Amino acid sequence: MQYLRGSVVSARRGGTRRFQNRILITNELIGSYKRLMLKIAICLITAGMLSSGSILAQQNGAILGTVTDPQGAVIPSATVTATDQNKGVLVRSTKSNESGNFQLQPLGPGLYVVEVKAAGMSTLRRENITLDIAQNLSLGNLPVAVGSEAQVVTVDTQPVLIQTTDSQHADVITSKEVTEISMNGRDFQSLIRTLPGIVSNDQSDFRLAFNNTDAFHVNGMRGSANNVFLDGSINTDVGANDGQYTQLSIDATGEFRVLTGNFNAEYGRSPGVQIQINTKAGGRQFHGTAYEFNREDGFDANLYENKNKAVASPKSKLRFNQFGANIGGPILIPRFSSGDHKKLFFFYNYEGTRATQPRNAPSTGRAAFDVPNSAQLTGDFSSLLRSGLIVNGDTKQPTIYHTGQLFRPGTIIRDSGGNAIGGTPYVGNIIPQSSFSKNAPAWVNLFGRAYTKGVNNPVPNDPSQTEVNFQDTYQFKKNQNVARVDYNVNDKLNMFFRWVNDSQRESQQFGIFSYDAFPVLPQYREKPGASWSFNVDQVLSPSITNETILTFNHLTQRVDVNTAPANYDQTALGFSFQQLYPATNLRNKYPGFNSGGFFAFDFPPGWHSEGRTLGITDNLTKVISAHTLKTGGFFNIVKSGQQPSFTEAPFFDFSAGQSNLNDTGNGLANTLLGNYLNVSQSNGVFFGAFKFYQWRSSLRIPGR
Repeated sequence: MQYLRGSVVSARRGGTRRFQNRILITNELIGSYKRLMLKIAICLITAGMLSSGSILAQQNGAILGTVTDPQGAVIPSATVTATDQNKGVLVRSTKSNESGNFQLQPLGPGLYVVEVKAAGMSTLRRENITLDIAQNLSLGNLPVAVGSEAQVVTVDTQPVLIQTTDSQHADVITSKEVTEISMNGRDFQSLIRTLPGIVSNDQSDFRLAFNNTDAFHVNGMRGSANNVFLDGSINTDVGANDGQYTQLSIDATGEFRVLTGNFNAEYGRSPGVQIQINTKAGGRQFHGTAYEFNREDGFDANLYENKNKAVASPKSKLRFNQFGANIGGPILIPRFSSGDHKKLFFFYNYEGTRATQPRNAPSTGRAAFDVPNSAQLTGDFSSLLRSGLIVNGDTKQPTIYHTGQLFRPGTIIRDSGGNAIGGTPYVGNIIPQSSFSKNAPAWVNLFGRAYTKGVNNPVPNDPSQTEVNFQDTYQFKKNQNVARVDYNVNDKLNMFFRWVNDSQRESQQFGIFSYDAFPVLPQYREKPGASWSFNVDQVLSPSITNETILTFNHLTQRVDVNTAPANYDQTALGFSFQQLYPATNLRNKYPGFNSGGFFAFDFPPGWHSEGRTLGITDNLTKVISAHTLKTGGFFNIVKSGQQPSFTEAPFFDFSAGQSNLNDTGNGLANTLLGNYLNVSQSNGVFFGAFKFYQWRSSLRIPGR
């Protein structure tokens, strides 16, 4: 009998002792399991031959080579082993075939020691062999010398190992590069952009964003074609194709591998770049790190243009604080995983990010807005008047009215071009407040908030406008936990479980997904996400190996207001109009508007989305002489849904123009008088969802 030890397992000749919470595996059970896996293998090979699809990525690779004697003759039946150098655990063992060739696989990315033993020959030991994600690494010829197996020849200096087993275009960013390259904002895309053929459309290297993956382009492809895999399983949110379920901390990342062309058959879904990321794993010794990275405006000088205004603007607030700690090592269980027979290993990483970043107005590119001067809110539009006269576009003759003149609603005369050339003017461009609409006080209350956001400066050569200093502040908060447990059962079976959990929140005064709304409506967006992966690698026979990956990912998003109801509730602000569809306005928010100088079309508060994916990947490899037959299958269930953007509150268009029959010639004047062109509001709150099931298989026969 064979025993897979749980808490404590022991055996005696003639029977077993009683135990609790322990697992007993008989030879018959192992035989049944292997026969089952071989049947699955045959089914997968058959499916692969009948299908032309492609499966998702694997993270495992192989180390291969040829065993020879000093004269170059091949040596069959030599024992070749691979030991995880960090864990000190034997992970694979095989024998060379009649041609002297061997393959050690499947092997996860890491650092390995390869030993070759043959009868009548000394032992050859190759150390510090780095295997990258999904790499098939050829060691070439491994010559062993005549002698005793007890004599060990250790090769310390090695030639550079060149990839010769396939034609994929791939670049690797190693674990050392991941942790030691200085990055502005410590974002993984900063590393991706160091590789050839990759460009970014980001305006700044200092990027604070939610898990997005579409801001860089590979070989001219769209950013939405990028694919991200974490520990061999898909991590791209396929509902949007612009982000990940979780974005792994730099300090929990083992390495990146980026495939840019000539993909093998196991890569599919879209033609863009394939980004493969693996998590760090614990080793035979305990190792830990504590870190903090800090950046702030206290180290910076104020901008020249800020200091030289009529009223100086303060220095923009910038904070970036990223802190965390990790620890990894063996899980010590007496008589199961201890001493020189460690089998269980763990790694855990926590990282927190707190950041504040200044952002300018998108329309002006500066920390200021130009808005109508505050006198106009009282009905005084005299600052609009200019010395020049309005010209009739038809006769090319000047009229008697000065440029900027406002006219009473319904009296405007226009030329064939639609330009106002006459009507009943407001004397001195003063609109009496007695003619204001009943909602005018509410509009004045809302617009008046714009002038309290900072110090106001006159706009040069335009007395009708006021420059309002307004520096938006983007705030970002993230907490991430990463945990991984590896179990190396023996040289035929090993597995690991990995969990990543993200808790993220961003907020800004401009609102989320909004453009230049002013006055602003502060909003926040929360996007928690999590990812689980269970990977099993097994040797079914001397020539058949199998890799299975089970994964589940999920994320949710929510956008909502980030200020007190008194600042956005339309009743509190004094609005009294009848809404078209009151149930749509979830927060009873003030209306959207285009009023000439002021604009608001905010992303609807209460919006949410969700995404879930379940994936099962199985890759089977059969070695036949000098050839490798690889086949596999991928089953995927995706359930995603989100609310479409909707007009939650009525949107009033007070634009000036000939389409507005009660136009005065100015949008803000139309607003105060209540003369809108049109009003619109969504007739409900909707949620759209989709679900799909996917099954694909693939067959590949690469040569040696």
